[in-house]
Amino acid sequence: MLDLIDQSIESFFRAAVPLSATDIDMSFEPPDRQWSAKLIRPTVNAFLWDIRKSTARARTGMEEVERNGHTVRRLALPVIELRYIVTAWTSDHGDERALLGGLMRSILRHSDIPRTYLPDGLAEVRPPSLLMARTGEEHVDVFKALEGQLKPGINMIITAEVDIDRDQPIGPEVGGVSISVADLAGGATTTLRRVAGEVVLDGDGGLAGAVGAVVRGQRHATYVNPAGRFLIDAQAGETLVLEVDPPRSVTVPASGGVRFR
Repeated sequence: MLDLIDQSIESFFRAAVPLSATDIDMSFEPPDRQWSAKLIRPTVNAFLWDIRKSTARARTGMEEVERNGHTVRRLALPVIELRYIVTAWTSDHGDERALLGGLMRSILRHSDIPRTYLPDGLAEVRPPSLLMARTGEEHVDVFKALEGQLKPGINMIITAEVDIDRDQPIGPEVGGVSISVADLAGGATTTLRRVAGEVVLDGDGGLAGAVGAVVRGQRHATYVNPAGRFLIDAQAGETLVLEVDPPRSVTVPASGGVRFR
């Protein structure tokens, strides 16, 4: 997962700053003296120095997502904070400042890494957020990390979800509940079915003022709740009438729920 974040950062910087692939290199290695001695071209280094679980952006509960054409249910994904020190390396001091300034503006202009720059492996999570560390926040000792080399750096924080692959497929929507009651003396069996229904309240063909309206069957009646839904005892083939002006009717199917449009 960390390598996918690195790919996203490089794609983002190359497009946003921009960084020419033929003129400027991008590195994620520790920027020590041994590394810097090997540089032959201007280079942007983004060194990951801290990984921790986020508490400020943590979420709880269950959520439903589409995966490979199927709806699955999963726990809200854990969120991590990745802290990078971003530095520019050139042979000319002015070029270095200009390059570092372009990196800074790109970070300040965006609240997250646009999905355009994310690899396929991050398609199922929210785009990572992007920000610059503020005054007073914990940060790496830049000069110590660079073995005493005097070098300005940007403390960049990436906040990203981690897909831990704990999905559970969900079944079809419940359209009704059936209960069978048997007469032990006569052997007769009666099936009582609780049918779920909904009313389309908005949009083209919607029904204004349907909340609170009566839904009446042959033997039972109920009301439409504020969410536009209702439950009623009915049998397959039975006609349900929504008492609005003009009235609407539907026939209860052999399985599943009903919908008034």
